[in-house]
Amino acid sequence: MMIGAGRIYEAACTLSFDKNLHPTIDQTIIVSPYSFVTLTKEFEHFGIDVSKFKFYHDNELIDKFNLQAWATNHWYLQQGFKLSLIDSIDSDFLIQDCDVLALQPYQYILDNDINFRVEDLWNPYQQVYADAIKKLIGFDRAINYSFVTEFMPYKKQDWVACKNQIENFTQLTWQNAITNLAPFDEKKWFSEYELLGIFKTNTDTNYKLRYDIQPIINDWEDFFRADWANIETVKFKAKPFKYMGRKSAITIRDFFIRKDDDRII
Repeated sequence: MMIGAGRIYEAACTLSFDKNLHPTIDQTIIVSPYSFVTLTKEFEHFGIDVSKFKFYHDNELIDKFNLQAWATNHWYLQQGFKLSLIDSIDSDFLIQDCDVLALQPYQYILDNDINFRVEDLWNPYQQVYADAIKKLIGFDRAINYSFVTEFMPYKKQDWVACKNQIENFTQLTWQNAITNLAPFDEKKWFSEYELLGIFKTNTDTNYKLRYDIQPIINDWEDFFRADWANIETVKFKAKPFKYMGRKSAITIRDFFIRKDDDRII
């Protein structure tokens, strides 16, 4: 999980619901410009157990993984962090953005298959992403859905195969293939979620799909009026939820905890 500037309380709210992720996460890796002390203080305020958390500062990983070229734009840098980390670990994993919480139980590995969350193709950027991915791995979309739903479960063996495909197709290391493709500018042409999803669905049939729907939430009135009964994830897309403060995060957390209690009753 990447926690950028101003996103601490979104992350604290999100992590409060990671009990709904199955299988249980055995280690959470956090990358942030904030210090370990600052993050743990806030997480503990929310009752989040950080004993299985591993924290990295942005600058530490920029140097560790030689991501100086990615650091010119944070949109690309956070993707460089994610891909470099999954390249360095030896386990299967779940990438989770800091601003999406699992309101309902989410079995991200189901019957030993990856259980992707997907959404409709509605955003022009989704085609921009797909065009870039084709230049990296040679594949178009195999299914007419986007994988940019802020959750990405993946198996290590699939990442290794994806990395090998990039390097065989481009004759470059995966890092250089991406950095050489186009300038890291404001166009935001790359998505790690689309890369992983498009590769997997082109090369394997051992995956499942979970369709993601979101209510339109522009303000607190929309939030409290929404019918959350059949909504499985909550995405903080805009203010006042994006870059929220502590009070807002506690309000949202307590609102959904009460909803859970109501369902139990």
